[in-house]
Amino acid sequence: MANTNTAVMAAVRRKLNVTWTDADTDARLQDVVETVSPRLASLLGYESSHEFTRADGGAWVLFLNGCLYEFSDAWDDFTTNYADEILSTRLMILGAQDAQAQG
Repeated sequence: MANTNTAVMAAVRRKLNVTWTDADTDARLQDVVETVSPRLASLLGYESSHEFTRADGGAWVLFLNGCLYEFSDAWDDFTTNYADEILSTRLMILGAQDAQAQG
């Protein structure tokens, strides 16, 4: 399941410029995070259960941008517009995983 940490949800709210609070919006934001997390994790070479945090560096930025696009029902545009960033981040993640495995 996606990270529902308060700090993560607050960051997503800021990225989406959601300044109001109501149950429907909170549920929609939760749905966005739960949809984006496994999709993006798989694209980047993480386990689908990966929970994105600021510690992920470039992957964190992609996660926030992915949430923005998903919130607007435009995930397909995200993968097109960020294809280069997704690929370069994936290569860095896989390289770090290989180094750790050999380490």
